[in-house]
Amino acid sequence: MGYSAWQETEKVQKNGSRTGFANKMAGADTVGSVLPQRVGVRATGQNSALEAYRASVASTVRNVKPAYETYESENYRIVPDNEAGCFDIYNKQGERIGAFEYSDIKVRQDSTTGKQFLISEHGTMSYDAMVMDGELKDALQNVMGVETLETEELQGFTLRTHSGTGIQYLVRAGEEGRGGKVLLQSQADIKKYEALAETCFNKYPNLIHDKNAAYIWADLEIKGLAQRTDNGIISMGFDGMSYNDNENYKNNWSVRFSEDIYKAIFGWLQNNEELEQAGSQESETTTEIIVKPDGSRVLVMTMSIGGMETTMSLEISKPTEAPNENSEQDADNNMPSADAEMDTVSDEMSIISTEA
Repeated sequence: MGYSAWQETEKVQKNGSRTGFANKMAGADTVGSVLPQRVGVRATGQNSALEAYRASVASTVRNVKPAYETYESENYRIVPDNEAGCFDIYNKQGERIGAFEYSDIKVRQDSTTGKQFLISEHGTMSYDAMVMDGELKDALQNVMGVETLETEELQGFTLRTHSGTGIQYLVRAGEEGRGGKVLLQSQADIKKYEALAETCFNKYPNLIHDKNAAYIWADLEIKGLAQRTDNGIISMGFDGMSYNDNENYKNNWSVRFSEDIYKAIFGWLQNNEELEQAGSQESETTTEIIVKPDGSRVLVMTMSIGGMETTMSLEISKPTEAPNENSEQDADNNMPSADAEMDTVSDEMSIISTEA
C-alpha cells in the first residue's frame, strides 16, 4: 500500500512495452510482457522486504521498555517498574505516596494559585496526585534523564481547601461528592491531619476502633464527605447521606437525594466552617428527625457557632396514608429502623439562620 504510486507507474510501463516496443520488434510480444513482469516481481519482492524491515523496526521500538533505575533524594525515593511503565514514589518515611505512569510524568500547573502537581489517572474515581515541589521535579528529571519536564495547565481538576484545617485537596471534574485526593504539603498539614484523626478517634470510640479508621474519617471530612456531630458522624456523597450514632445504633439513619441537594448541603457546611474559622470558635452540629402529624419526616441539622445558629432542614419522607398511626410509631422510634429501606429525599430544602 505504501508503494501505490510505484505500482501505477509499473502499469504504464507495461502498457508502453506492449505498444511501442512490440511494433518495432516482430514476435516480441511475449518478451515485452514477460520482462516487465519479472521486473515487477523483483521490485515487489524488494517492496515486501522493505515493508517487513520497517514493521520489524517499529515493533522493536514499541517493545523496547525504558530501563530507569531507582533514584533517591533527601525526601523522595522513586522506584521504577519498567514492566508496568510507572514509578512508585515514596516519602522519606518510606510511605508510598502513589503510582505514576511514565506517560503522566509532567507538570500540571493551576492557573489560579500557580501551584504545580503530579497526577496520574487510573480510571473512574481513581487517581494519584501530589504537589510537584522543586525537589521532586529535579528528582524526576534526573531519573528520566531529561533537562526539563513538560508543563501544561491543570485541567479537569479543581483545587479546594478544607476550611476547618486549611488542608487542600484535588477533585476531578464530574466526581464531586465521590472522592478526591488530600494533599499534605507541609509538616503543619500533617500535624493538622493527625490532630483531626485523633479527635475522631477519641470522640467516637464505639464507631472508630483503631487509628487507621480514624485517618479514613479525617480524610473524608477534609474532602467534604463526612461531618462530625455531638453524638455521631454524618457521611455524605452525591446521592445520599447517612448517620452513625456513637451511643445507640438504633439512632442510625440514611437517606437518598439528588446531586443538587448534595451541592446545597456541601455549600451550607462550607459556609459555616468558614465562619467558624474566621471567628476562631468551635462549632457544634446536631441532627434531629422530626415526625410531623401527617407522617412525613424532616431531617433538621443545626450548626451553632458562638452566638450564631444555622439550621438546615430536608424533607426525607412524604406524608403517609395513615398519618396518625405512622406518626406515633415513628415518634416512638424517632429514627428509621436499621432494617428499613433507605428513604428518598424530595428536592424540598430550607436553610434558616438565627442569632441566639
